[in-house]
Amino acid sequence: MRGLFWKIYLAFILTSVLATLVTLAYAVFYRQLSNETSNLVAPTEGYISSAQLMLQRGGEPLLIEWLITFENLSNVNAYVFNNQGVNLLGGVVPKPVSKYAFSASEYHVKVQPLNRSEILVKAPLTDADGKFYLLVVEFLHPFAVLDVKSYILLGLFAGIVFFAGIGFILSSYLSRPMQRLQKTVKAIAQGDLTARSGRRMAKRRDEIGDLSREFDVMADRLQTLLADQKGLLRDISHELRSPLARLQIATELARMDAHEPVQEYLDRIELETGRVNDLIADILLLAKLEVERHPDQWVATNLVEVIEQIVGDAHFEQQCQNITFSYPDNHCWVLAEGKLLSSALENLIRNAVLHTHDNTQVEISIQKIGDEFVVVVRDHGPGVPEEHIENLIQPFYRAEHARERVAQDVKQQRNGGRGYGLGMAIAHRVIRSLGGRMFIRNHTQGGLEISCHLNRLD
Repeated sequence: MRGLFWKIYLAFILTSVLATLVTLAYAVFYRQLSNETSNLVAPTEGYISSAQLMLQRGGEPLLIEWLITFENLSNVNAYVFNNQGVNLLGGVVPKPVSKYAFSASEYHVKVQPLNRSEILVKAPLTDADGKFYLLVVEFLHPFAVLDVKSYILLGLFAGIVFFAGIGFILSSYLSRPMQRLQKTVKAIAQGDLTARSGRRMAKRRDEIGDLSREFDVMADRLQTLLADQKGLLRDISHELRSPLARLQIATELARMDAHEPVQEYLDRIELETGRVNDLIADILLLAKLEVERHPDQWVATNLVEVIEQIVGDAHFEQQCQNITFSYPDNHCWVLAEGKLLSSALENLIRNAVLHTHDNTQVEISIQKIGDEFVVVVRDHGPGVPEEHIENLIQPFYRAEHARERVAQDVKQQRNGGRGYGLGMAIAHRVIRSLGGRMFIRNHTQGGLEISCHLNRLD
């Protein structure tokens, strides 16, 4: 959301700067675009009359005294040149003034809005003896009178402070509702389906309010659909338990009177019934993990003990020693629900044992990184194509072409693996429900590597 804030903020600042530049440009050309020049030129008739009167009554000395009075005026200067082109007051005459005074043009007013001499007016004067003089009245541009550097720096500083403050307030006002909506979306993505944008957002009478109301409607609908789906899943799973139990009882009763050739078929029925029963148990656990999270039931759990128990069971069932386990300390404590954590890690380890190549080892390690313990499970199997990795945590997803499945059914039966595509999903949800993270990747040297990050308990 910082991106949206800065986009609005910079757009406002840019608009303000452009508006300021347009205003300054208009101010510069204002006199030329309006009748203000006429208002400035009009007093020159009085200046010309006064200069002519002074020259007629007192000659050059009185005219010079009259010119000296212009020194008190900050925005108007007056120059008088004699018939030899010499300034009566002496000193340096600005180049634009002298150029205008001795130009061949007639006595026209010269307006140049961007120059120091904004307006120049000239008129002929004669004394009592008929001697010729030239009067030039110069109106200075306001920027020439002011301390332009200080004026611009002060105006720029004041403008930046003012527009930056107003822009920050307006940008925050416009982006804050989106930030609130973003938090709501994030909460729903993390599993809190009760999160809503709130009444304050819904009361807005603009596009953001419309978006908020539509989002809440969508969230309500999504929550209802997921609740119905999970409820249906639980109901079906529970309903299947009863006929399965009766089927197991019937199988045992039939076994009592069955002859030897029939025993093989009864064993198969019992095996498949057990698999369906395990599948139902996994589905119920998956549904439970989606809706229940009880941190108050978490206890201090030693990862080393949990994994050693799983590895010991796997070694006993496999009758081989193809699992290695390393850890930094005998006591790697985390806060968790021990049974769920054991179930998650067991699924990952059994999955690795199932897919590792013959005569290779499954490598399990616990690493201490920052305030976390990272459980890493790596096999030496065929790995998984990159396009399938992100889907492995989805229930019932099986990358059929990702793992070698030749003679895998036999291996599954020997390992006790069920292969319904639920193990990875259960492990991911358990780790997530414990406040951790799980990452899956192909190892650079082959095989699949799964990392489970759990908060360390000091």
